Amino acid sequence: MDEFYINYASVPSSYRRFLIKFIPLLVLGVIAFALILPKVHDQFNAGKINGSVELEGLLVGEPVPHLIVPRSGDLTSSVPFSRYLLSGLGKTSPKPAVLEQIGKWVKLSGSVVSRNHLSVIAVRSAEAITPPNDVTLTPNAGTSLGEYSLTGEILDGKCYPGVMKPGQSKTHRACAIRCISGGVPAVFRVENNRNDLMYFLLADEQGQAVNDRILNLVADPIRITGKVIQYDDMFVIQADPSSYERV
Repeated sequence: MDEFYINYASVPSSYRRFLIKFIPLLVLGVIAFALILPKVHDQFNAGKINGSVELEGLLVGEPVPHLIVPRSGDLTSSVPFSRYLLSGLGKTSPKPAVLEQIGKWVKLSGSVVSRNHLSVIAVRSAEAITPPNDVTLTPNAGTSLGEYSLTGEILDGKCYPGVMKPGQSKTHRACAIRCISGGVPAVFRVENNRNDLMYFLLADEQGQAVNDRILNLVADPIRITGKVIQYDDMFVIQADPSSYERV
């Protein structure tokens, strides 16, 4: 007669033999899965979480919170500063204690996530410091590149660089909407016919963030016609959100 398990009786010997063999195999399988899965995910997103950093720079609030950091070396170059988008530790903008430092030089700590030339810092803290004497910085002095009509996808600036895989398209729509509605910068991803990628922050014609006005367009193919402005290594497209078109 076949053995069967009764919870108040001892485990049948055949069951014990099976479990002794099966449990180690299960543990090895879980370990192998944990090692292999992240590599498989790279097909969706090659972005990386680069770990904790401390950076010193000017904290700016418009069109979205970001940090302007002097580049080492020749500050007379055409792009003497790097600009890092900022988010909170979750699906939010940086916490109020950080945003209170806008307009000041700060020592900022957080975790950097990067993909291609798009980087975001999930901010833990920002402490006001004395500005350096040898750096002249005009945060709002951008260069107008003219008016363009661009087609791409609106996504959130935190998950796409590497926090989530995949971090774009309709499979990620719900998460992106939560991030953008919580204050994470909305980013417009544009890819040309040579597979070159560019990223644009979204702003209205007054240069203000548009997060709460574009949630219904997230993850859809969109055409935006507006004025493109370059601020160091950051590009902004200014347009009335009501003029965005699905394509």
